[in-house]
Amino acid sequence: MLLRVESPDLDVAVDRGMPGFGRRVAAKLGGRFVYHERFLTGTVLLPDGRHVDICQTRQESYSRPGVLPKVKPAGIAEDLARRDFSINALALELRPRGPGRLIDPCGGEADLRRRQVRVLHERSFVDDPTRIFRSIRFAIRFGFEIEPGTLKLLRQAVAERRPALLTPERILYELRLICAEPQAVKMVEALIRERVLEAACGWRPGPGFLAGFCRLAQARAGSAALFVYWLSDLPGIDSFPVRKEELKAAAAIRDFGRVRARLARAGRPSVVVRVLSRVPGPALALLRILEPAAISRRIGRFLDEWAQVRPCLTGQDLKGMGLSPGPEFRRVLEAVRAAKLDRRVRTASEELELARRLAGAR
Repeated sequence: MLLRVESPDLDVAVDRGMPGFGRRVAAKLGGRFVYHERFLTGTVLLPDGRHVDICQTRQESYSRPGVLPKVKPAGIAEDLARRDFSINALALELRPRGPGRLIDPCGGEADLRRRQVRVLHERSFVDDPTRIFRSIRFAIRFGFEIEPGTLKLLRQAVAERRPALLTPERILYELRLICAEPQAVKMVEALIRERVLEAACGWRPGPGFLAGFCRLAQARAGSAALFVYWLSDLPGIDSFPVRKEELKAAAAIRDFGRVRARLARAGRPSVVVRVLSRVPGPALALLRILEPAAISRRIGRFLDEWAQVRPCLTGQDLKGMGLSPGPEFRRVLEAVRAAKLDRRVRTASEELELARRLAGAR
């Protein structure tokens, strides 16, 4: 509101009786309230898909750096003081007749005017190293600077390898958030410059990684595609907690060198289809953007045209030739499809004639 920027989030803090308050809000709005007792938080899920996050004002304590905090009830001033940055430690009092006072115990409004991101205490990045990612994300999103003292603490935390204390789930969550940002490229550049992921998981970008990331972003490939591409360059992805289809696509991009060499030698559409049929579709959509023109054109023809080519021949036709369902069916169908792709047969009758010859040769 102070920046006059529209936000999709609605977060409400309640200083007492939060579960009952959440249930009353849900009943009033026709939604459903879900309470997370461990963190003293809850969510009102509305029928139209929107949601309202409600929390009990609370304090946090960390048993050790990098882990999720333990929480206990506290007042609004203590609740704001546990936040990551001063610009996120602001609250607007709600009253029946409209907004009340701005609650700003940490100087967040002044930092907004100065256009700077500032942590609230010296152990901020030690307690929660995800704040390193968030400080970069907020600064670049709003065109702010990271306050000099905060930047010094950030670099000290990276030098001490504090990001390595985070679980893979928490690191990957931050990467997904960055990929969804309009200025994701600048954020990735900052992470590389500050060596954050090198400290977190030993990642140094491979040759051409940043150029590929830029190309995908310029092509508006989408946040999911950017994440898969980033995943393909990270070390140890086989053990990462990501969806199976994401892992397969990332592995296909990482290992595409061998496929590229075979694709470059492929002289006929049927060979291209044979080479690319085992590469996941999401990976091919990215590789079509990333690869040099000659390879990109073949991937494009495969996706747009050749992958959809099927024989007119049916299983009933093959049974009529005395074939039984199984490997022979596949052998004949694949041979007829290859001939159709290469335009060696063009009509249904030519397909039948070729199938008869192949069936007789078994």
